[in-house]
Amino acid sequence: MEMHKAGCILQKGGECVMFGFGEKEKKSLWIMSGDVVEIIKSDYDNDMAFTLIEFLYNGQKYRMGSCVLPANEEEKKENIYFVFQDEVYKDFGEFQAKCCIDGKKISDLEMPIEIIKAGIIDGEALLRTPWGDTRLAQKALKK
Repeated sequence: MEMHKAGCILQKGGECVMFGFGEKEKKSLWIMSGDVVEIIKSDYDNDMAFTLIEFLYNGQKYRMGSCVLPANEEEKKENIYFVFQDEVYKDFGEFQAKCCIDGKKISDLEMPIEIIKAGIIDGEALLRTPWGDTRLAQKALKK
C-alpha cells in the first residue's frame, strides 16, 4: 500500500480506499406536513416568506413553501406567494385548500414527510440541510 492523495491509500490493483474523510451520511428530517404548513402560515402572518423545501411522501418527491415574487421585491405579505409543485398561489387559503397528495390536503396527511432539501432558489439548495431552520428541527419526529 502507498499513500496517494490526502486520505487515500492505494491498494493492489490501484484501487483507492478512503479513510477518515468519508462523506457524512445525509440525515433526513421527518416532520408532519401540518407542522410545516403551520410554520409557513406563521411566517406569512409576520410578513416573511418561509422558504421552498423538497420532500418525499410515499416515495414521491414534492416541492412546497413560500417565496417573494419577483425575487428582488420587499419581503411583505403583498409580495409573498405560496408554491406547491409547479403551482403558485397568492392566497394562503387557496394554497392550503388546493395542495393535495392522494386526495388529502397537505396539512391533513397522516404520515410524516421526509424533508430532503430546503432553501431552494433556481433549483439549487441554499442550505445544505433544512435543519438550519431550528423551527423545523424542533418539530422533527424521532426516527
